Amino acid sequence: MLLALVASAAAGCNDYNFSPVGHCLLQPGSVRVQLSKVSSADVLFVVDDSPSMDPKQDGLAASFKDFITRMVQANTARAARGLDPVDFRIAVTTTSVFWAGPNGRSCVAGSGGNQCCRISACTDVASCTPGVAAGCGTGQVCVRTPVLDADGLRVTGSKQQCCAPSDCTAAGAGCAPGDACTTLQTTYSNPFPSSSFCTPGYAVAGAPYPGGALVSAPGNPRILDFSKDLDWASWGTASQDGRLTQLVQQFAQNIKVGSCGSGQEQGLEAGRLALQKALAGQLPGVAPGTFPRPGAKLVVVWVGDEDDCSSPSATPVPMATSTPGADACVLDKHQPAGAQREIPVSDYAAFFASLVRADGPADLGAAFIVSSVRCADGSYAAADSCSGIASCPVQPPLTCHPAAPACGGAFAAGERFLQLGDQLRARGIAVVEGTVCDAYPPSTFGPVLSAIADLARPLDGLRLPTVPAARAVTNLRIADASGTTRRTCAYGTDWCFVPCDDPSTTPACLPAGTSQCIAIDPSAACVANPGETYAAEYLGTVPAGGCANAGECAQALGGKEGDWACHVEPGASRGSCACAGG
Repeated sequence: MLLALVASAAAGCNDYNFSPVGHCLLQPGSVRVQLSKVSSADVLFVVDDSPSMDPKQDGLAASFKDFITRMVQANTARAARGLDPVDFRIAVTTTSVFWAGPNGRSCVAGSGGNQCCRISACTDVASCTPGVAAGCGTGQVCVRTPVLDADGLRVTGSKQQCCAPSDCTAAGAGCAPGDACTTLQTTYSNPFPSSSFCTPGYAVAGAPYPGGALVSAPGNPRILDFSKDLDWASWGTASQDGRLTQLVQQFAQNIKVGSCGSGQEQGLEAGRLALQKALAGQLPGVAPGTFPRPGAKLVVVWVGDEDDCSSPSATPVPMATSTPGADACVLDKHQPAGAQREIPVSDYAAFFASLVRADGPADLGAAFIVSSVRCADGSYAAADSCSGIASCPVQPPLTCHPAAPACGGAFAAGERFLQLGDQLRARGIAVVEGTVCDAYPPSTFGPVLSAIADLARPLDGLRLPTVPAARAVTNLRIADASGTTRRTCAYGTDWCFVPCDDPSTTPACLPAGTSQCIAIDPSAACVANPGETYAAEYLGTVPAGGCANAGECAQALGGKEGDWACHVEPGASRGSCACAGG
């Protein structure tokens, strides 16, 4: 029988040795993960560049030193143990993909199909048949207009109106009754709105929105390369490496993308487009394989003060409704599942998780600095109150600047971002969350950027395809480039089993038993150099649900009860089948 069913991980491989023992068949297995020889992490910031984002971008720029300090600490600790420093690269894109702007007309239902009519020129009637003139005045035709609830969030019915045909045109793709008819805008305004409304940053009036392209301040590289040969130990001293100083300054410039971008923030789609184009070699000025690099850990960081509104350009969410005051993206969220036009969050979870493969990033992390806060029960609400709301107390309360008591509007909750975080976390991907409220002093983005730096550090854990039968039959070692074991790591000192569903970046060791997840202590001696291999070798639990006694083993795996023993780890409720007598 199989005592381990182990699949390869990342750029790993499997070793199997089959030895018949009576009615049993032992199958030792190993999972090997080779670290990249050239990289630690590639970090992509997806930054909201719509109006109101200026103070948040300023906060990121001012707090970036906390990110660097954390990475310096990691590299200093590695150097003290005789390990190579790790490097990372940082790139930036914005949430501007397109804007489905209103054109002064609304979508209504007619007998010949949906039309875009100038509703202000139409009149209400008690009853008429859409598409015909009966019941309307001379030269008018009947249309049906939806009626929204008091909040402008749900369609509650419809009413009949009469409009002149000259005030109506055939609707294009994506028009649904109740929509504002739209014109798809894919470029920055020309000219820009007044300086009191937004800051251009380095956007160019009339130029295309980035649509996932990497951006940078004039004269700066699109990809900032914090390489291994920087003098990391000089950080914060009088002799600080000038190259490191320059890179930090360039990040502070690159992250201030401006606030004159699309008011239809599409952070999830922009992140997907950036990585799709990068992997296909379609990013201007970026050589294929430069970002993200094969074997690197990819960390995607979303920053914004509105929720994501990613939708297909063929059937976009219109950025206005026929009733003033309704946020179009919120309106779409409240439609029945089949009527929503925003791209499902599950599509993005599947895409980002799929990036981890042999010819791509070796691992993935995600971070969200958005306009939502976690409630005590794990749900989330809009970060529009510094102390939370009655149904969602925030513990501890947020600290907001007196001049900015609200961090987002009533419809600003970053629900879709945190939904993506939940779905990635369920796939075993590390996630960090923060709030844009921290953009206002006396708070800073320092703590969340330090946590993001922890995501960017070298691999500090392994996920095994099955649950090991016991700690005593689990071995973790480091092999050098030749395959020779450099170190065998000690359980409890260098590594331990941790809960796979623990969302923290430093999960607590299990007090008893085993799990599929192994955490490696980055401060201990069991740390691999880039190019070396972590090998986890173990005997897996069989059957999959474990056993309580030898009889269950015989029933599940065959043979006689006397052929089997059920080994139960101290503190565990169920164990694993093994051959009788050891």
